[in-house]
Amino acid sequence: MSQSSEMLGHLPIEDIFLIDNLETLRVVADPLRLKILELLRGEPRTVKQIAADLKTPIKKLYYHVNLLEEHGLIRVTSTRVVSGIIEKQYRVTAYRLSVERALLSPTPPAGDEGLDAYLSLILDHAKSEIKKSIGAGRIDLAEKALQKHGLVLGRRWMRMSAERADAFLIRLKALQEEFEAPHPDQADADTQFYEFLLGFYPTEPPMNVPEEDRAADTGAN
Repeated sequence: MSQSSEMLGHLPIEDIFLIDNLETLRVVADPLRLKILELLRGEPRTVKQIAADLKTPIKKLYYHVNLLEEHGLIRVTSTRVVSGIIEKQYRVTAYRLSVERALLSPTPPAGDEGLDAYLSLILDHAKSEIKKSIGAGRIDLAEKALQKHGLVLGRRWMRMSAERADAFLIRLKALQEEFEAPHPDQADADTQFYEFLLGFYPTEPPMNVPEEDRAADTGAN
């Protein structure tokens, strides 16, 4: 038997959670905990519901859920008593995560640990999302056209001055903002979520590639 839920306030979900310490960064740089956070950006869920969604043993999840709660990444939204046991529902405290840049500096005593955790947070999550979309049939690796569920993924080298690099980023940001806005002529049935992975940084020129060819990209498209 269950008793009615006790609502624990209606605290708003923030837009951004700023990670400002290495311990919290370590917590989120875990593939399973990232999946839990992704689920809890939607409707509130109990640990039992999370276990069912992720097809993961419920006993394994308690440790991870407790860690996320301890570091303020999720909170209890309601409780109810089910057969004498208190059942809690959880939800994220913010929709997006951001990392304090000072944590990424390779300074003692942590060294590269902050940067490694940050890269895992970004790249491991992207890898997981791509594999999940392939498994669900949203991406067809045999297709090149994105309209037919193709995959556009690769690396590209561009030779430019610092001023042109800044101009590139400004135009890219404007393009991103344009296409993030809802389109008035587009029906919901025609829409699909797309994830955009951005990495733009100075680097060494690719090995064994003639300078005139260094604008070429590698990867799937």
